[in-house]
Amino acid sequence: MQKHIYLAGGFFNPKQNQLLDQIEAALQQNPTVGYWHSPRDHQYKNASIDHDPEGIFGSYEWATETYNNDLAAMQLADIGVIAWDNLQVDTGTAWEMGYLNAINKPLIMVCSDDVQTTGINLMLVKSIKAYLQKPAAVADFDFNLIPTQLYQGKII
Repeated sequence: MQKHIYLAGGFFNPKQNQLLDQIEAALQQNPTVGYWHSPRDHQYKNASIDHDPEGIFGSYEWATETYNNDLAAMQLADIGVIAWDNLQVDTGTAWEMGYLNAINKPLIMVCSDDVQTTGINLMLVKSIKAYLQKPAAVADFDFNLIPTQLYQGKII
C-alpha cells in the first residue's frame, strides 16, 4: 500500500531547499510512497517572494488560502516527513510538526546537521517515530511499517 506524505520543511535558504530537493528525490524512489505534498510547491496562486505577478504574496488572502491548503494536506496525509534545519530553525515547520502530532500522524524527521553539538529541542524529539540523518535514507524507509529509529543526539 502506498502512503500519502506531508513533507514539512523550511524553504527560505539554499540549504533548506537542497534538503527538500534531496528528500523529494528519495521519496520518488520509494515504492511505499504514492504521493507527497510539499508546501513550497503549493502556495496560493503559486505566489512567492520571487514570483508574484498579482502582488498577492504576503497578503491576508494569500496567507489564509495557503494555510488552509496546508491544513487540508496535513489532515489527508498518512505520515509527516520533516526536513529539519537545526541551524536556521523554521517556526512554521515546528508548528506543522506539532499539528501533525496532535492529529496522530507518525513523524519521520530528516536532519543532516551535527546534533551532538547543537542538540534538538525535546518537544520535537519526543514527537518523532523515526530520525534519519541522511536524506537518501528516505528512499529505503518502509512507510507501511514505519520502523522506530530513535534519535541519538543531544536533547535540549
